[in-house]
Amino acid sequence: MQSRHKNINASNLPMSETKTATVLTPRYLALAETLRAKIADGDPHVGDLLPTEHMLCETYSVSRHTVREALRLLAEAGLIARRRGAGTVVLAQEVKTTYAHRLGGLDDLTQYKRGTQLKQVRAEFVTLKPEDAKRLGLEAREYQHITGLRMIPGELPVGHTDIYMRADLAPPAAQMVERLGAIADWMAEERGVPTARVDQAIIAMALPAHLAEMLQAEAGIPALQTQRTYFDPDGNLMSKSFNTHPADRFTYEMTLNRECGNC
Repeated sequence: MQSRHKNINASNLPMSETKTATVLTPRYLALAETLRAKIADGDPHVGDLLPTEHMLCETYSVSRHTVREALRLLAEAGLIARRRGAGTVVLAQEVKTTYAHRLGGLDDLTQYKRGTQLKQVRAEFVTLKPEDAKRLGLEAREYQHITGLRMIPGELPVGHTDIYMRADLAPPAAQMVERLGAIADWMAEERGVPTARVDQAIIAMALPAHLAEMLQAEAGIPALQTQRTYFDPDGNLMSKSFNTHPADRFTYEMTLNRECGNC
């Protein structure tokens, strides 16, 4: 990739004033806003590289710490990404809204899967050994193991999906390619086994390197993983999914209602 660095003229960093005093905006915030505005104007363009940290320090007469904090804010907003050996590349001109998953009940749990598309799918049948099953919180038996990326057209991947489905309930592998919708819906319609209960755990983590490359994100950034275990009406395990999202691409919203007879 060729860099199209442009000369960015130094300018006074923004400040806000009151009637009684002049209040300086923190320099890293001001620098982040200056760079954001330039990116919005196409300077540099999407796919091009930002000037190096050293160049930004000299141009804006700020410390390397200030530059790094400003770049961190832009990265968290999804505007830039640091690529090892290449530099800092511009991903978008404007801040994009993260995917918001709102949960009010069991039916809402599949909203995320109906609103996204599972792409770059790999499916294979595996038999878990007891030690692997224990580590994953599953039973030692045969599963269809499915991995892929949850996508919204025109956007960066929302997250990485890793699913273990009971082999006797799983759909044919060919039907998993670029599937739109919830697999639980398919099992209810085609296998006659509806989901009656879902146990869910939400885990904060650092994004693993092997997922970061697929998600076009930086390894080690904050990430959110949801683990969901699905059970049929008889309490039998149906499947378990592990969905891992870069923190700036996914928001989990929940509504809680008070259950009180006389309230």
